[in-house]
Amino acid sequence: TWGKYIKMESVNHSIYPRAEIAAADAVAKAFVDKTPTMVEYPFKFPELKAYEVRLRITHTGLCHSDVHTAKSEWYDVKYPVVTGHEVLGIVTHVGAEVQNVKVGDRVGYGPLRFNCGSCEYCKEGQDQLCSGNVAPEAKFLYDPYFGGYATHFQGPSKTCVKIPESLPSDRTAPLLCAGVTVFAPLKRFVKEGQSVGIIGIGGLGHLAVKYAKALGCRVTAYTSKVAEKKDELTKLGADEVRSSIDLDELKANAGSHHFIINCLSTNNNPLMNAYIDLTRRDGRFCQVGAPANGEELNINLRKLIGGQINLFGSMIGSVKDTEEMLEFSAKHNICLLYTSPSPRDS
Repeated sequence: TWGKYIKMESVNHSIYPRAEIAAADAVAKAFVDKTPTMVEYPFKFPELKAYEVRLRITHTGLCHSDVHTAKSEWYDVKYPVVTGHEVLGIVTHVGAEVQNVKVGDRVGYGPLRFNCGSCEYCKEGQDQLCSGNVAPEAKFLYDPYFGGYATHFQGPSKTCVKIPESLPSDRTAPLLCAGVTVFAPLKRFVKEGQSVGIIGIGGLGHLAVKYAKALGCRVTAYTSKVAEKKDELTKLGADEVRSSIDLDELKANAGSHHFIINCLSTNNNPLMNAYIDLTRRDGRFCQVGAPANGEELNINLRKLIGGQINLFGSMIGSVKDTEEMLEFSAKHNICLLYTSPSPRDS
């Protein structure tokens, strides 16, 4: 089963060599194959660079990207891999050139580890789209580097962000990916009073409901579990809750929204085209749910043209977007909603 946890002394890594537990800098939970099997992995960090920080991790969120990566569903992973890219912790070490944080600060890392800082996108403040001379594997938090399923993390200080004091750690870590992924396009494109449709009410979707409502929009939540989630979604700020799988209901609401944010990934052509049809003329349809490799769609381009619908994707968010999202979340008391698992589930 996914997440089986065992010890495996034969596992080793080129950047983070295995160490005896007494001499280790940290202990990770690493995946060693596509099963995927999780193993205990005590290790040593490389020497701290002048621009790096090290933190003691207190909380790490579980993103579906971690599942895709652990199972090699996006690309062939170099095992062992330590996933987790919603990382929150306390700074324990800083390099000689680090100025933005200090020992004792509570900080977080999202999915992006590094950027060049000098390409056209970085200069525009869109460092999540960095096109500079940075190895592709160095841009993201894990593989080959280790992510947040560990006791400690080490990485460049330029991509870490301070956590506002009022945000609780146990409900803030997932904001560092899920939160900014939906906040960034909403903040960029929606206007107060507009109608926003949010498709797929899970980790991303329920945060999108909160952000859209706080931005002054009329919010419709589309979910496959209307009866189960309607009361909770209404409390979160949804003005209406509708089915995301009833084609007749979706068709009846065609052209309803200035902005759609789709948190689902689906290769169901009728459903996906019905989702796009929810967008009003000259509206925007934003895709943030990322599919596994091999999922393809046939989209009715004539409807896009005839309705002048803007169909686009959004890539997480920049460091600046993340900082703005955290400040907005603190101001509007927006955090992850979750139900604590039972001891058996844990």
